[in-house]
Amino acid sequence: MGEIRIKREDGPAVYHVTSRVIQKRRLLAEGQREVWVAALHRAAEFSGVEVITYCVLETHFHILVRIDPAARLCDDATLVRRYRALYGESRAQWSGINADELKRALANGPPEAAEALRERLRRRMGDISEFMRTLRQRYTRWFNRAHETAGTMWAERFGSVLVQDTPWLVGLIAAYIDLNAVRAGLADLPENYRWCGYTEALAGRETLCHALAACFPAAKGTAEALARYRLLMLGKGAAAKGDGTGARIDPAALLEAVKNGGELEPHELLRLRVRYLTEGRALGSSEWLECGDGASVLAKLKRPPPSRPVEIFENVDLAVARSRTRHRAVEDPRR
Repeated sequence: MGEIRIKREDGPAVYHVTSRVIQKRRLLAEGQREVWVAALHRAAEFSGVEVITYCVLETHFHILVRIDPAARLCDDATLVRRYRALYGESRAQWSGINADELKRALANGPPEAAEALRERLRRRMGDISEFMRTLRQRYTRWFNRAHETAGTMWAERFGSVLVQDTPWLVGLIAAYIDLNAVRAGLADLPENYRWCGYTEALAGRETLCHALAACFPAAKGTAEALARYRLLMLGKGAAAKGDGTGARIDPAALLEAVKNGGELEPHELLRLRVRYLTEGRALGSSEWLECGDGASVLAKLKRPPPSRPVEIFENVDLAVARSRTRHRAVEDPRR
C-alpha cells in the first residue's frame, strides 16, 4: 500500500503531479502526445480543474493544476456542459447515455435516479485523484483501441506535491515544468517544444495564458506577464543562435562555476534536475508547512513528515516536507 495522498478539502490547492509509462516504454510518441493534450483539456474541463501548465514527453508527463473542491457544487447545466466536454456526442460506457440524454434524465427522469446521477458525476469533480483517474483512463482506452492492445500503461500511482499557492512559487514550479524539454536536450527553447503549456499559451490558449499571467500580478497585461515568465525560465539574452544552442546551458559548466565560488541565477538553477520539486509531499514557506494550511493538510497523515529548509535561493524562505523511511537532508542541486 502506498502512502495516503494528501489533499486539501477546505479550499483551492495547487498540485504538481507526475506520472510515468509502464517499464519506461516510449508510449507517448509525437502523434500520441497530441491525443494526450486533448485528453488533458477535456478531463480538466469535466473535473472543474484549472491547468496552469504541463509538459508531456515520451515516457512521462508533468502537470501543474489548481483544484477547488467547490467545483462539485454545480448546477445541472454545468454538469451537462462538463459531461459533453469529456464524452462529446458519445455515450459514456458507465451510464450508457450521451450529453443530450443526460440533460433529459436530470430534468425529467425519476427524482431519485436523477439525484443519484448528479452525485455520481459531482464526486468525480474538484478532486486530484478523480481528475488523474479520468485523464489516465481516457488516454489508456484510446491507446488500447488504436493499437489493439489491452491492460494498463501506467507504471504506478501518480506522484503529487502540494504546492503553496503563492504567485512566485507557482511560477517557479511552472517554469521548471516548461523547461523539461530543454533539460532533456529535446529543444533549445521551451517555445520550440510543442507539447508544453508555455507553447500552447503563446499559441493563444486563453486558459493557460491567464493561469501563467496570474503568477506575475504586477505585470500590466498578459503579454508583459508572459515576457516576465520567459525571463524567469531563460534569463536575459536567451535568443536562439543559428546553431540552436542559444538557450542551452551545460549543467556540468554550471556546477563547475559554483565550485569556483559562483552563484546560480534562478533561470540557471531551473536547468538542473531538482528532486524536491517532484518527490516531496508538500512545498512552501516554513511557516506554511509548520503552522499554516500546509501543516493542517499534513496533519492528516499518521506520521507527518518534518519540513526541511531548501537553501538554494538567497533571501527566500522555502521548505519541503518529504516522507522517507529514513529522512535525508535536502539535496542542494549545486553539489
